[in-house]
Amino acid sequence: MEINKLKQHFFNWSLAMVFITLPMPKYSLSTQAFIVLCIAWLLQSSFKEKALTIKKNLASLGLLSGLYIVLILGMLYTQNTSHGLEQLKDKLPLLLLPFIMATNQENLLKNKYNFVKIFSISVVLMAVFAFLKASYMYTQGLGSYFVYDKLALLLDKHTTYYSLYCVIALVYFVYDMLYLKRTNKFLSLLGIVVLLVFIYLLSARIAILALLLVAIYFIKIQITQKRQKVFLSLIVITALLSTLLFSSNYVARFESISENPDKITENNELNTRLVHWKSALETLKPINYLIGKGTGDGKENLYNQYLKNDFLVGYKNKYNTHNEYIELLLSNGFIGVFSYIILLLTALVYAIRMNDIFGILIVLLFFMYGITESILERQSGILIVALLCSIIHFSNKKKLEINN
Repeated sequence: MEINKLKQHFFNWSLAMVFITLPMPKYSLSTQAFIVLCIAWLLQSSFKEKALTIKKNLASLGLLSGLYIVLILGMLYTQNTSHGLEQLKDKLPLLLLPFIMATNQENLLKNKYNFVKIFSISVVLMAVFAFLKASYMYTQGLGSYFVYDKLALLLDKHTTYYSLYCVIALVYFVYDMLYLKRTNKFLSLLGIVVLLVFIYLLSARIAILALLLVAIYFIKIQITQKRQKVFLSLIVITALLSTLLFSSNYVARFESISENPDKITENNELNTRLVHWKSALETLKPINYLIGKGTGDGKENLYNQYLKNDFLVGYKNKYNTHNEYIELLLSNGFIGVFSYIILLLTALVYAIRMNDIFGILIVLLFFMYGITESILERQSGILIVALLCSIIHFSNKKKLEINN
């Protein structure tokens, strides 16, 4: 009995470490934590028990892991085998995490928000760390690292991905204040303020749209449940978002202030995204729309197409499509796009059925961020999508089974 408890503690500690290391500098930390989690899972229970649970949840696992199966099938007709194998290696969490979470449903139902809380605190602490590091570098005359990609550089993270982490953490703190009440209200408010300031400094415009989504959803909930608080909530949220949206930093980034194509990504992101997407779609043949070019060939001819369309900065820096749906369309066609949408819907449907406000918002954020970012092209995106979608699905599925 004691050894089983020890194994469970080791598993929970390992999962907590994955959440803690995700916002930290150096991708290797979260990779190492993920490897430890896999080892902890293998030791957690007998293979017979795992097999029985997996058999019971085959439908869910097929839906959550379907994208990875499509990627494997895409290897059958890819030309760039080495890059395809690299893609399979990088995206392995999309296959393994659903299986790991399927065999831990009761544990997830009990501790889901503990893990999310740990992640949210880690995001806040890393934001404070980045700000302090930027302050130190500024006082030492090493330049200003307070804004946009320079700030994200201090955390060794892409601006958009860390803004997603910040919004997820902000959703948790607001949800905790309204419903869970597990954290001191002052500390939750402090965390929200830190995250809003950091989102402002990161200047990722998709984060503003994400905050608007979060605000609208929580206001809708307030209208449904607590009408007396709606007006105050609306004023506070509108004031915060207006401060962000109309600040000089955001206005400067929204406006096109230069005709230099090398600065197009800094000045007119809407036009930039259109060039990304137009160039990507121009590389497709009719057959590619169904099955794609192959798991390793998604970017074949993409960079040359950037050059043809005078998108010099995209050509020089080898930019991806900045749209997860188009990214999957290139490599695995509509089948790949459909399998990714199914992955998200598998989590969303159970969140809706159980009225899981937090889960609903998180999946909607993944849908939204996929429009302007190839979210599964970096480990930061792969791990957070695979982790939270699996946890949201299986915790709510278990809750539904208990209720029935």
